Amino acid sequence: MSAQTLKDSPLLLYQQVAGDLRSSIENDVYHEGHRIPSEAELSQLYSVSRITVRKAIEQLVDEGLLVKRQGKGTFVQPRRRERVILDDRSSEINGFSVSCRKNGFVPGAQLLRREVVSVPEGEREFFGDEVEELIAIDRIRTADGSPIMVEHNLFPRVGLEFLETEPLGDASLFKLIRERTDRRAFRGSEQSLGIQLANDELAKLLEVPLAEPLFNLRGRYRDQFNKPLYVGQQYIIGSRYTFSM
Repeated sequence: MSAQTLKDSPLLLYQQVAGDLRSSIENDVYHEGHRIPSEAELSQLYSVSRITVRKAIEQLVDEGLLVKRQGKGTFVQPRRRERVILDDRSSEINGFSVSCRKNGFVPGAQLLRREVVSVPEGEREFFGDEVEELIAIDRIRTADGSPIMVEHNLFPRVGLEFLETEPLGDASLFKLIRERTDRRAFRGSEQSLGIQLANDELAKLLEVPLAEPLFNLRGRYRDQFNKPLYVGQQYIIGSRYTFSM
């Protein structure tokens, strides 16, 4: 788009810039998850003021096509990933990796913490008196390289000791546990879904603005033998994820 085209159009300048950027996104000139040029670069490209460019970007942010990341710039918003928590054809609960692949995305993970901890007071009733130690695993989960959620998981140490040493960078914990023990998380487990605003730590880990709305999925999960399997909490970017329940 040239400066002359902008002047000849009946639309306001920022609407024209927004329209051209929208077209570039739809035609993969700017790819999903990639950073677009800076305000200064776009101002020079379209021969308009930075205020005009800023209004155009804000419009596309409101439309859900762009997302601003603190200290990094403006990026093309990854399209929503859909997660089917419970498959109607089975009583087994779907994990993140399975949901990603069903939607055509490549799942990934970044390990944040792995350590042996005591059972929190609030989880003693669920795990029972026989469970004395848990393995805590915290990770960032990604889809096609874009951060989607931060997950905090607690597993009974006895019977799942391999989780202390197994490489977990890109591994599906559900798949790993199923292959090693034949245990699966099943329907009937406790789950709750709420909304939480991103604090400083979550905003940095997920590369979203402070106070970005996040899904907060909490769950206590039992296996097919009705034994406690794990307690999980996930903070999920609402603009990048859709739940089917």
